[in-house]
Amino acid sequence: MTQNVLIMLAIALVAGAVGLWLLLRLRSRVTQQSRYAHGMVGMMALALGIILAIFGIAQWSWSSGT
Repeated sequence: MTQNVLIMLAIALVAGAVGLWLLLRLRSRVTQQSRYAHGMVGMMALALGIILAIFGIAQWSWSSGT
């Protein structure tokens, strides 16, 4: 596994964890604007983590020749 793939997977892990954390905090938000912002940013961060993980795994499999 190359350094580029490791960096991509690390960023995917951090983005996914932040997105999940933001989505789990939705219950504690008081105002509707706060819920909306946490939900929107949480979903975007979670989607970024998923997409980066998919591309990182694909890049790893392409570089390994399988």
